[in-house]
Amino acid sequence: MGVTLSAKRNPTMADIARGQVDGKFDTDIVELALESNDNLGHFVALPCNKGDHDVTTIRTGIPEAAWTSFYEGVQPSKGSKAQVTNSCGKLEALIQVDADLIESTEDAEQELGDEAYAQGEAMGNEVLSTIFHGNTKVNGKKFNGLGPVYSKLPTVTTTKNDAEYYVIGAKRSDTPDNSALRDIWLVGHGRMGAALIYPKGTSAGLNRGSVDKATVTTAEGKRLQILEQFFKWKVGFRCKDFRKCVRICNIESNNLEALDLDIGELMLKAVVRVRKTGVNHKFYMPTSIYEWLCVKARRDKVQNGNFSFAEYEGKLILHCHGVPIFMEDSLEVNEAQVV
Repeated sequence: MGVTLSAKRNPTMADIARGQVDGKFDTDIVELALESNDNLGHFVALPCNKGDHDVTTIRTGIPEAAWTSFYEGVQPSKGSKAQVTNSCGKLEALIQVDADLIESTEDAEQELGDEAYAQGEAMGNEVLSTIFHGNTKVNGKKFNGLGPVYSKLPTVTTTKNDAEYYVIGAKRSDTPDNSALRDIWLVGHGRMGAALIYPKGTSAGLNRGSVDKATVTTAEGKRLQILEQFFKWKVGFRCKDFRKCVRICNIESNNLEALDLDIGELMLKAVVRVRKTGVNHKFYMPTSIYEWLCVKARRDKVQNGNFSFAEYEGKLILHCHGVPIFMEDSLEVNEAQVV
């Protein structure tokens, strides 16, 4: 399922950091955001089409076609679509370090860089978490992520044109431990699938201020000279076609042994169900589940040969039916049971 997408139409955060995208980008700060968050680099990043908002027409159904005879004509048909406005949230961070400490070192720039690295890691982690869990009804300052789209299990009346069809439940016990439920996501990256958005004309929404000297009062009431620098990230998210992603939910992470066969089967279902055109697919899962699957794959105990190790950008990682699998720490959280 590895599709080669045009970097011009589908520029990823990694493409921007490498300077492979036309435009005035501060590649250093983009690279900083990705340095400790490799998974962010997978996401396509697109400028908003309306200031810091993106008005997108998403498909909720497909048009119908009909067989005809000569002179019979055809009934006009159109696909079901809805117009959705996605907004950007504003994430901010502030570095404050003892001025004397930095200025007394032989390489002050590197010392400040280490502080910036930590802030970049924190901001990247927050954006990744919001991609999967963001819900403006819970926190209006953030952006909507994938969770609100894939929030219900399918019913007997669900069709392939319903978002619920792309939610696969893994619950086995009648009373699962809600403190241990986890998700696996199959994400279709691309402008026709899942993508980050940012205000047009900005450096992928990222901005950093100058390093300034200031005087602050400590908790003990003492005055201290510091060096400080602001970091800001205006970023949002859109999913243009819900058929390009799948959520496997209600995985009982404290009961993995009993799920040996099921995880492989459910991931296979996800690969089969998802629409593959115009996007690049990747699996994301909690580190605990990835580690468990790696051990099983090494021991050849995962059923049906679903999993194998293969190279991805020079690294040997686990794949499921040709789709690379990545660990994502933001998924190592207690999920509410999806019903």
